[in-house]
Amino acid sequence: MAKAYVSLERERRRLQLIFVLPLMLSIVTLVAVPIASLVGISFTSLNFGKKGLSFLGFDNYAGLVKDPNFINAFVNTVIMLVGTVGLQMVLGVVIALIIHKTSFMQGTIRTVILFPMIIPPIIVGIMWRVLLLPKYGSFNVMLAELGFKNVPDWLSSPALAMMTIILVAVWEWTPFVVLFVLAGLEGQPASPYEAIKIDGANWWQEIRYLTLPLLKPILGIVVMFRIVESLKIFPLVFSLTEGGPGSSTVDFAYYVYKEGFSYLRLGYASAAAMLVFAILLLAIYFAIRIGSRRKKGVGA
Repeated sequence: MAKAYVSLERERRRLQLIFVLPLMLSIVTLVAVPIASLVGISFTSLNFGKKGLSFLGFDNYAGLVKDPNFINAFVNTVIMLVGTVGLQMVLGVVIALIIHKTSFMQGTIRTVILFPMIIPPIIVGIMWRVLLLPKYGSFNVMLAELGFKNVPDWLSSPALAMMTIILVAVWEWTPFVVLFVLAGLEGQPASPYEAIKIDGANWWQEIRYLTLPLLKPILGIVVMFRIVESLKIFPLVFSLTEGGPGSSTVDFAYYVYKEGFSYLRLGYASAAAMLVFAILLLAIYFAIRIGSRRKKGVGA
């Protein structure tokens, strides 16, 4: 009996391994191999514009730390990250609360509000670039019709170009936050709300002391997702400003793109990509740590 059980257990493990093996092979092929190749290239002088290949060690990484263009890309990325994630979270929570309290045409409102999120990011960038054309763009024409004499050139001023990218990203991805927050609101129990109303709490006290604390776990997950996704804002930067005017909207991804595909410095671009990857992993790690601490605090 024992031998039959051991044999059955071995067979079960063997079948599990057979089912998991294709997934593991695909992960190794599509993730591990490219990353390993990128790490290897980052230590070399690979340049498609020059002959020869030499091992540089950490010279590429040392050069990045001193590179003012990379530092500029870092600052721009932080500004975009804080601006987009902050506005998306605030607007997403507010819109979700309004939709949750609205009974009129709720299904239609939910469908319409998700529309920006389903458009490919590169199409979103091109669409808004056309809408924001200085003379003939629909947005500036509308402002002129409303009586604004000096309509701005949204993509030619460094400050306005940065603000435009942030606002377009907020327009595109706020529905993502709305979707998750709505799911969290609909999953909340009714009894705490009945109790707080009996205690005489107003709508703001209800949101501040009950709704938001109950939403904390979901909000933590959404923030982590939005931080990761906001670092991949390249399609908007590429289609709206191409990093301009000057280098005022160059972010990490666009910096890597220019170094690799415009200047053909593959070794240097790979080092930049790995540095960005390391920063992204650190951001995810700290987001998870903060989330786990909050959960422990709630549990206590």
